[in-house]
Amino acid sequence: MELPKHAVTLEDAIRWTKRWQLKELTSGLEIKAHMIPKKDVQDIFSKDLNVEHLRGYNAISDDGTYKFLMVGVDAKGDDMVNYERGYYVYDMTTPCPSVCSTVIWWDQ
Repeated sequence: MELPKHAVTLEDAIRWTKRWQLKELTSGLEIKAHMIPKKDVQDIFSKDLNVEHLRGYNAISDDGTYKFLMVGVDAKGDDMVNYERGYYVYDMTTPCPSVCSTVIWWDQ
């Protein structure tokens, strides 16, 4: 099955989020934020009228890159992950550090 742009396989999403939750590879590193492109968020909402919210999950990919995975959430607050119906887990963020704001408002 070919996934849409920015979608990750369910197997990768599960493995990556478990890696974060088990604190693997997190020693000494801190992610301060994630940049999330507006168009990508709009794409999730435009795919289905049942998407009411987004939920994000911290994750670490197989190569050690910090990720913020996103899923659509229905009106009951449940994650909408069903690859057969087109509800995917998306990776469309860029972590800071690497892409950080030059204005440091949170550390004052």
